[in-house]
Amino acid sequence: MKYYFPLHLNGGNRGCEAIAKGTALILKEKKENLIGLCTDMKLDCRLKIDDYVTLQPMRKKSMPFRIGNRIYKNTVHDEWKQKTFAYHYEYAPFLSQMNKDDIMISTGGDMMCYNENQTVFTVEYLYKHGIRSILWGCSIGERNLTPRKLQALKQFSHIYARETLTQEVLANHNINNVSVFPDPAFVLEPVPCKLPVCFSQGEVIGINLSNYVMGGFDLNSAFAKEVDCLIKYILQSTDYQILLIPHVLWEGQDDRIISNLIKEKYDSHNRISILDSDNLNYCQIRYIISKCYCFIGARTHAVISAYSTCTPAIAIGYSIKSKGIAKDIGMPEETLVDSINISNGKLLDAFLYAKRNASNLKKLLSTEMAEYRMKAWDAFNIIDLAK
Repeated sequence: MKYYFPLHLNGGNRGCEAIAKGTALILKEKKENLIGLCTDMKLDCRLKIDDYVTLQPMRKKSMPFRIGNRIYKNTVHDEWKQKTFAYHYEYAPFLSQMNKDDIMISTGGDMMCYNENQTVFTVEYLYKHGIRSILWGCSIGERNLTPRKLQALKQFSHIYARETLTQEVLANHNINNVSVFPDPAFVLEPVPCKLPVCFSQGEVIGINLSNYVMGGFDLNSAFAKEVDCLIKYILQSTDYQILLIPHVLWEGQDDRIISNLIKEKYDSHNRISILDSDNLNYCQIRYIISKCYCFIGARTHAVISAYSTCTPAIAIGYSIKSKGIAKDIGMPEETLVDSINISNGKLLDAFLYAKRNASNLKKLLSTEMAEYRMKAWDAFNIIDLAK
């Protein structure tokens, strides 16, 4: 039996790297039996993902395909059919390797939180061929559901939700083949590396921001004003260093863009640094986050690094995943900030709460994390449920 990961994509999103490595450890399989579809082989080899998973490159879009795809879009106006045409070209060659003994591990965490995409296509494809599949470490909210997604969810052999809020949402739709375990990234350990210079200059506040929470790649949104208020407070009223920590480096989602804008805005201050995340893997970034006095994060797997290393953390949430994980760990509501429905001063209030209660938050996480992280290893038992 082999496990196939068609939705790995690549480690340009360090969360994808974390899921691939954590899942490989949980499954306790040699890499020859773990097959991942990769869109950037060079990067994933540099990140040593190929030490855990056998990587296969995604089929490149040839000129005949591009022409055919353009013609198809001009003649067929159903959006899902248009997507399926492209997905079949990209994913079918990979999926066609599977036999009845194999299992698809459908990773991506929050892939079902967005538009109908390749998560739906791949499970539909394998369901028609009678091949098992597990939706692995997922989050999905009520507002994310569509009739097509609900049908796809019922086609999975089993669903591994990474927090209980998702389980509740699915149960409301009579989808009960669901088990709950912590995100697979919780099994990973930090890997020591050289700390940025800012750590030698005082306590460090780590901040990770994304275009999703900022409402785009500028500093003009309501939430951007909250970030501005927070950074001004730290610079004017404390002696903390600020380390901006990019965690997703994909084109169109690159956290470095927002980090650079913030750095430029406060270029008269010498207390803001940007982590060179491009040259660090997930577990090295986790190590750096673990050395921060406090961490404020938008990307789920960056916040998971803070939680797992008992670093006081504020999760900037815009969907069910951050709320669900924080709830299951027992984090106070004051440490969760909704970037969509933001109220004036909320982000600063959360920081001040974390600052006042840093030792209590450390104790809470220290108490919860040992048992919570161990539960992630139990996700291995799902394999027997995927009949």
